[in-house]
Amino acid sequence: GLIKAWFRELPSVVLDGLSPEQVLQCNTEGESIDLVKQLKPTESALLSLAIDLIADVVQEEEYNKMNARNIAMVFAPNM
Repeated sequence: GLIKAWFRELPSVVLDGLSPEQVLQCNTEGESIDLVKQLKPTESALLSLAIDLIADVVQEEEYNKMNARNIAMVFAPNM
């Protein structure tokens, strides 16, 4: 909960520079990369940090029951 709270308390959300429509229209890795390039460097760095952390959590799914869907439900509102 601490990391989720930290992201929630940021002055602006990580994906603040993007509209929900832009994010939802991404269907490929290439489209996602192009979208991330539109972020400010700070937002891009925070997104990278979050993705690395999320990947680490999902890798331990056997122990923490947090699969990609579950972790997305927890983190998405704070992004």
